[in-house]
Amino acid sequence: MATTTTTAVSRTFLATAAAIPAYSLLKLDSAGKISVAGDNASDALIGVSVADIAADSYGTCLFLQCAGTLEVLTGSDAIAVGDQVYTDGDGKVGTDATNHPCGFALEASSVDGDVIEIVAMQQHLT
Repeated sequence: MATTTTTAVSRTFLATAAAIPAYSLLKLDSAGKISVAGDNASDALIGVSVADIAADSYGTCLFLQCAGTLEVLTGSDAIAVGDQVYTDGDGKVGTDATNHPCGFALEASSVDGDVIEIVAMQQHLT
């Protein structure tokens, strides 16, 4: 059995059967495994992957409520500095306010797959 490491700002989790790219928004399932967050407001959004995580492997999640700023993948929405960002599917952020809020953009983006820095918002597992 592999062990997990927990700090004040991160924790090691076991991933589901799908690989996770670095800088992806992460959700937690009922088995305690992580996967990329979808674009709905009901995911238990917990943080961001700090590196690529292979399927069924352990990887580090940087918690949203502790991180201050995070680097995250962007979707295809144009994002301006100061925009509030939300989940956008495939573990990315966008500007669709009907999705789960993640934080505020410190950098602009207009290309799917860019990595930008955001100020994280405190999240709750609901």
